[in-house]
Amino acid sequence: MYPKLERIIGESLEIWKGYLEHPFIKELADGTLPEEKFLHYLIQDTLYLREYARAFAMAMYRSTTIEEIRAFYSILAFVNDGEGSFRLDWLKREGLSTLAVDKMPMAEENRAYCSFMLEVAEQQGVEEILMAVLPCMFSYAWIFEQVAENTPDVRESKYWPFIESYISKSYADDCRAWAAFTEARLQNCTEDELHRLSDIFQKSSAYETGFWDMSYRGR
Repeated sequence: MYPKLERIIGESLEIWKGYLEHPFIKELADGTLPEEKFLHYLIQDTLYLREYARAFAMAMYRSTTIEEIRAFYSILAFVNDGEGSFRLDWLKREGLSTLAVDKMPMAEENRAYCSFMLEVAEQQGVEEILMAVLPCMFSYAWIFEQVAENTPDVRESKYWPFIESYISKSYADDCRAWAAFTEARLQNCTEDELHRLSDIFQKSSAYETGFWDMSYRGR
């Protein structure tokens, strides 16, 4: 359905498969992940989402049509959904507001990931920005679909509401919409351009591995 995008994702699939073997994901699925590590993840992910929105804002600035601007503007709603009730309730339980989290320092791996993403956004075009930001969105759907299918007791995990949010119909609909938008942007790309875009996608996917490493290490 999205042949060019699916090809690019396929070239990063070995990196994604590694996510499923990561102790953070495995312990998240079976409910044994220490809560302090999950809190560290939530804090760092909240800081990441701030920079993620900035990357989309830069893509909006570089857009050349109203349709494109509207498409990128919609990501603000997506980021807001990323701060759903489960996330906010967990932070609140720990005495933290998003305003308080916003003042916290970024971990080294998170800063490196965001710096890469924003460097692409500042120096390159819309297609390159999409390659830098979409591994986060698409890989979460892929990871937790795999987890839900292959971990029989995942629904008993204390983290199930978090996992469930990434396999929901609304999240799937968002992913399909962005896949269609991205595929349309890739239609006129040459083989050399597709190779270069895939390289950006792979680098961003590798930064996701670092994010899981950081999260499991904790503070």
